[in-house]
Amino acid sequence: MTASGDSRTTYQQDLLGHIEYRSTKPIKAYEKWSITSIDTIIKAIEVTIRASRDLAQFRQSVQDNADEKYLYSSLQNIFRTIEGAAADMTGYKRTQFRQIVPMAERVPDAESMSFPDSKPDFVLAEVPPTPGPLTPALDVGSDGVKWRQICGFIEVKPSVKEGPNVNRPTTVRQIVSQGANYARLIMAARPFQLYVLCIFIYGHKFSLGWYDRRGVIISDDYDIDDNLNVLVNAVLQLTTHMTAYQLGHDRSAHLLEGHSYYQVEYPSFLVSMGADGDTCVWKTEGPPIWSSLSLLGRGTATWRAVSVGNKKEGVIVLKTLWRSQTRQSESNIYGHIKSPLPGVAEFSLGDDVRIPVAKETHARVTVGTLRSLILDDDVGVPDDAILHRLALKTVGHPLWDAETTKDFILGSLAALKGHEGLVEQGVLHRDMSPGNIFLGDPSCAEGWEGFIADLELASVAQPETETIVSLHLLPPTAGQLNTRGIFCEETVLSSSKAPGAEITGTALFMAGELLDLMMISDTSKKVRPAQIERGVHHDLESFILVLFYAVMRHGLSRRLWSENKVAEYRIKRLYCTLFGGHTIPDIAEARSSFLGKQPLCLFGVVDAPTTALLYGCWNLLKFQCIATDPGIAHKADILAQMNQRMQWGSGSQEPKLITYAQLYDVYDVAVNNLSAAH
Repeated sequence: MTASGDSRTTYQQDLLGHIEYRSTKPIKAYEKWSITSIDTIIKAIEVTIRASRDLAQFRQSVQDNADEKYLYSSLQNIFRTIEGAAADMTGYKRTQFRQIVPMAERVPDAESMSFPDSKPDFVLAEVPPTPGPLTPALDVGSDGVKWRQICGFIEVKPSVKEGPNVNRPTTVRQIVSQGANYARLIMAARPFQLYVLCIFIYGHKFSLGWYDRRGVIISDDYDIDDNLNVLVNAVLQLTTHMTAYQLGHDRSAHLLEGHSYYQVEYPSFLVSMGADGDTCVWKTEGPPIWSSLSLLGRGTATWRAVSVGNKKEGVIVLKTLWRSQTRQSESNIYGHIKSPLPGVAEFSLGDDVRIPVAKETHARVTVGTLRSLILDDDVGVPDDAILHRLALKTVGHPLWDAETTKDFILGSLAALKGHEGLVEQGVLHRDMSPGNIFLGDPSCAEGWEGFIADLELASVAQPETETIVSLHLLPPTAGQLNTRGIFCEETVLSSSKAPGAEITGTALFMAGELLDLMMISDTSKKVRPAQIERGVHHDLESFILVLFYAVMRHGLSRRLWSENKVAEYRIKRLYCTLFGGHTIPDIAEARSSFLGKQPLCLFGVVDAPTTALLYGCWNLLKFQCIATDPGIAHKADILAQMNQRMQWGSGSQEPKLITYAQLYDVYDVAVNNLSAAH
């Protein structure tokens, strides 16, 4: 799983230009699924709420400018009244079982996922069925609530001024950015959730919200007294009537019979491509191997799974992600590879996921399709994201789960060779991050001790593809030993780009030269094309950063250095600083600090082979940083002269770009020390 901090400012910046305010669309999500005699039932519930004085007490607390926490009790009573649906009077029978639970000071259980300590004020939690109209109240203190149980939320603020709607779209209110944080955590904990519904309550006003992979849609303000019927309808639908699919669950992923989101162990799913009569069905096993914490990015999730119809296939890796329409699908990119290629995940099959839209008619699942079907929104979505699914035959586990130093070194070396094999076939990965580099299973074939996966962002130097990406050949004297060409991409910067995709998906491990390019902004704020040259050395820099990440995560999670408190503290600080940045400038500054001083605290606690590997890699990073810095690179000769004169190192260590040959030399030293270490 991935780790991430919680920065409201970051989400506010990411959401700019991707929020639709005062929209008539969110209410449509609650009008599609009618309840028999709904108006009569809502009226009866309204009468019950007003007779109980809960609404009056809530309004008085708002008028008295009471602290937010004093609003919870009245609201909870109102929600419970709605859930019970005045069943004695109306005879209403619920078909779904969810409960709006006040979280107080309790944070939902993230289980094995590294979530920030944040929580909504109220969560919409799936609970066991009950014969009565009202589910037994959950006590978050004793019962607890898991993030995977949560399929929606309610956020409360004491003042109307803190509501989500703004007059100028150049600002994002805190309640909206908080909602984005909760929505991304819900989608990460239950990766088959395609969108998230929510309710914002602020003073005596409220609004309905919708979060998906391309932004946020917020309704106009409603008055909680004058428009109590709207609130009653929404809460009644959420808790007792709307199916999981109407709440945003992927129709092509069904809970295995007898499984639930609230059970002790993570549930299993039967997953297909969504078309009727689909013969490719898989059963997931256990929690996701990886689940992205991004909201507006690709939302990648991977699972171990087995084929239901083909038992000979064995265990596979099932992957789901939201891909851009402007790029080839990952399945198509795998089609360019002459496989099997050692060190690269072997492709089985893949396609865009489908959804029924009419009798015997299916459409690709996109953000735009979902908005059209649920919200009657046919305006269209810029760079509409498509839900894509693929199966990979090669199964493994993350680098940081290595049981021995030998497994880690030989596995990462095999993955590095796989990367070189891709480049030789004209494919540059461009997203070397922890979720894309794996160790092979113990029974794996030779050459697959480790491997790389996730080619969705790869560039393919193929003439038959659209000329978005091309391979520019270099004469041998101009390039490095491994650089047979420079992969170039023409990119147009525009507000239609999914914000945060680079930050949440790759920026923490992006090469420093690319981070610097991303920080350069046009002062006129006009859209303009940018030529970005992606070289092999950029990927190799990212690869090295992943090695440092994996070693530190492995040691910190297993408390391997607990006896050396000072070293453990310093390594934890280094880990959080280097891999915890929320913005490009933060990440670049942390990287610069890392390369300015050797991480001796880390070198001192790992064994000799790992020290050799990391020490060599750190120096390669440092020299590449100098070689790609326009202000220093042309002074390399002077620096070398000074190093030699002052004996600060070998004068032959000139700044240069990282090559496979250099990395293999580093690995040779590490491998030669393995026998001595064991």
